[in-house]
Amino acid sequence: MRDNLSQRKLLEILTSEIEQLKETTENVKEVAPEIAKQLEELKTTKLKVDLNTGKLEQILKDHENVLQRKLVIPRWFLVLIGVVVLFLLMEVMWLLVR
Repeated sequence: MRDNLSQRKLLEILTSEIEQLKETTENVKEVAPEIAKQLEELKTTKLKVDLNTGKLEQILKDHENVLQRKLVIPRWFLVLIGVVVLFLLMEVMWLLVR
């Protein structure tokens, strides 16, 4: 008797689950065309993006200006190099003349 009762209960649960599955399948079939339509709309919709890059461009310009100021060779250094080269040329000439 107990086996019979558990088999009946199992059959009731199984039947209930099958019914719920049928309902869910019907609901999915109902909604599927609408979902497909909305997905297609999303695929074909063009997105317009407006990015404000003004602040980023200003930061880049500031960094570029700082780099240019730091990479400039000072005039005193160029004058010093010129004097050293002139001195070395005079030494070479003096050694050649001797």
